[in-house]
Amino acid sequence: MGAGAQRRQHHRQQEAMREATAQRNAFEAQQRAYEEQMRRQTEALLKQPETYEPPRTIASTIETGRTGVRTARTARGTTAGLAKGVASLRIPLNIGGISGSGLNIG
Repeated sequence: MGAGAQRRQHHRQQEAMREATAQRNAFEAQQRAYEEQMRRQTEALLKQPETYEPPRTIASTIETGRTGVRTARTARGTTAGLAKGVASLRIPLNIGGISGSGLNIG
């Protein structure tokens, strides 16, 4: 390899190093800007009141005609209520026997 080729190779290496350094600096600047933005957002959130109280209105109770607060219903209570309703619709099965009326299946 001649002196000119070595010089060109050296210049290409130096240019690649400068480009890599510029990219790294741009990335670091972008990261710092992002961190600063996140810091400002966090500070803004911390300045907000800790609890949120919904506005008190009675419009929902007036529209439906109900007053007061509905009681909570558990899943177990709802299922038990449904089972009682279905049980009241069952017809007892007469399988014959002493009464002599015969089967009511059919």
